[in-house]
Amino acid sequence: MKLSNDDSFENAIKKLEKTVALLDEGNLTLDETLSLYEEGIKLYRYCNNILNNAEQKINIIINGKETSFSSCDLDDFKEE
Repeated sequence: MKLSNDDSFENAIKKLEKTVALLDEGNLTLDETLSLYEEGIKLYRYCNNILNNAEQKINIIINGKETSFSSCDLDDFKEE
């Protein structure tokens, strides 16, 4: 269930769902549970980061500030 650098959002969500299912079963030792929980937190943060970036891109498009996303930093568009 480990997160890899090239995981897509969809793949990471599947791993997170499997992690939660294993934790819900309750058949693990304390060490296994802690390790799996830690990996679940990493997966959650990874997925949440992807969703936040997608939301920023959508807000940029909606607000009429379309540009090439590959050539700019989304932080440049944050309103202060």
